[in-house]
Amino acid sequence: MIALLLLFACDGNDSDSNAPTFDPASWAGGDFELDVIATTDDCLGGALEALFMPHGPAEPETLDHALRLPDYADVPVAYAMDLRAPFLSMPVTAESNDGIAFQLRGDAIDALALGFASYGDCTITASIDADFTPTGPSTALGAATINVSNPRGDDDRCPLFDADPCTVALELTALRD
Repeated sequence: MIALLLLFACDGNDSDSNAPTFDPASWAGGDFELDVIATTDDCLGGALEALFMPHGPAEPETLDHALRLPDYADVPVAYAMDLRAPFLSMPVTAESNDGIAFQLRGDAIDALALGFASYGDCTITASIDADFTPTGPSTALGAATINVSNPRGDDDRCPLFDADPCTVALELTALRD
């Protein structure tokens, strides 16, 4: 009986919590600068980690291109997501199932060239899936998974992948540009 009274008296709210809450009404779509704060490369033994975080895991890396995150009223919407070469013009469709978080789901690019200087005519099949949760009117946290498969080329310069298919995971922060 005492436990029941305590439950109703406290009603589960933590009055000491000053954690900010996000109001979806404050969100407006726009272009966001992306920082990679962590990465895991299950494809090339860390080579793609170095691509996305060239100064090491202790230093976040700002990507070369802004990311468009839409208004809630505009979803679903399709567009291209650019990360860093060679992962450019990756087609995604943005949705928001709960009216807060965005899900960006990618279509496969069948012949993404890895870069002739290092890898000759090697191409891969790649797609990206990303989730972004706005944390304020100008900020969001995100996670992206680049799905890689079918490395191929005629000049035998494709790198040896750890697995096929494989993934590269990115933890991201987004700040309004």
